[in-house]
Amino acid sequence: MTIAPRVCVQRRNHRIYGAIFREPFGPAQNVCVADPTMVAEILRSEGPYPNRPPYQSWVLYNALRQRRGGIMTAQGEYWKTSRRSLSSKLMKPNSVVEYLADVNAVTAEFIDRLRLLKAQRQDGASVGELTFEINKYTMEVVGRVLLNVRIGTLEQQVSPKIQEFIAAIARMFLTGHQLMAFARVHQLLRTRTWRDHVQAWDTIYSLSCELMDEQIERAFKRLQDNNVQEGEAHDVITYLASTGSLTKDEIVNNLTETFMGGVDTVANGVSFILYLLSQNHPAQTKLRNEVDTVLGTRSCTMDDLQALPYVKAVVKETMRLFPPIPINARVTQEDTVISNYHIPKDTILMLNNYTMSRDPRIFTDPDTFNPDRWLRDEVSTWHPFSAIPFGYGPRSCVGRRVAECIMHLATIQMVQNFILEKDPSYDITPLVRTQLTPGPQLPVLFLERR
Repeated sequence: MTIAPRVCVQRRNHRIYGAIFREPFGPAQNVCVADPTMVAEILRSEGPYPNRPPYQSWVLYNALRQRRGGIMTAQGEYWKTSRRSLSSKLMKPNSVVEYLADVNAVTAEFIDRLRLLKAQRQDGASVGELTFEINKYTMEVVGRVLLNVRIGTLEQQVSPKIQEFIAAIARMFLTGHQLMAFARVHQLLRTRTWRDHVQAWDTIYSLSCELMDEQIERAFKRLQDNNVQEGEAHDVITYLASTGSLTKDEIVNNLTETFMGGVDTVANGVSFILYLLSQNHPAQTKLRNEVDTVLGTRSCTMDDLQALPYVKAVVKETMRLFPPIPINARVTQEDTVISNYHIPKDTILMLNNYTMSRDPRIFTDPDTFNPDRWLRDEVSTWHPFSAIPFGYGPRSCVGRRVAECIMHLATIQMVQNFILEKDPSYDITPLVRTQLTPGPQLPVLFLERR
């Protein structure tokens, strides 16, 4: 397996230079940090408006199309309002209960689709374009949770518009990564990369508005007519409308960015889970035995999740090895001292999650997939910031509970239905396009349980 070059270089440089070092990046100077104590110091001392720099290309696109952006690209008071509105709905401990049945149902449909696809193959076990199929699944399930719609990505014939939407999300992230250092120059020169980036965003917003406009209008109409009962369980759009803190356009912007990030995060997470389990039969057997004992063949409930520690350990260990955002970032808003190092204002701090979560001084055999490590007493000895795949504090992933729920239920249904094997003819080639992805191909075979 070839690891993405950027994260490999960072890991190597930390071995050479230590826990903190400075590096040039385009016209800027970054300070790279891979020490849990330092990262905790940085994140715990953030003010009310932590500055996580979005890709400049995203900001330039919003300015070009006169959009305020959403939770991923906004800063300041508008970001705080957006964050508060979304987190009050998505981050509540009992929020999972509201959409767990829907996630189970969509996941079951995905299992049926995998069976259909592999039946069309000569070996009866492989699935053509598996990463694309997983992205279609996550789009359907995240769309059901966030937008309260069924997009139709799991149907036998997916419309060209939906296929282009999926491709646009991938293209936006890829070109955004390519434009990281000199986005303004690319815009001025109207390079192919910049034009592709703008076209991808336009496609994303076009379908997002199409999916959401009717739902938003209905939500505001219900509120205007006092047709929303107090204490009623609301879908996300109705809830955001009911807060009165976001306009219709701002709801679209925020849910588009949250939806887009959620699709990519969950797709990559599910892909890495399948990949790691396909190579580790002891872990897969232990996982299957736990699921069989607690659930048998029935669907998982909220109470069941509390009785499935190994399922959660598998997801945690996957997120440790392949964190969604391998290198997070912050911009210092004033001169700062971190572990006796003076960091000037407006410095970009690169927080190397990937390096920390594979640090041999913290984790035994750090490059080995071992979910059992999360069930042992040693967990209490690790620094809590050694592995923070969803971030920490006000800028942590607002969709964490949704993402974890989908990954838990997808993992459960996979082992209820299949034995996973790795295709020996090729391997993954992870790459970074904002998020850490497994690359274009996923060497996983699905064998029917006997």
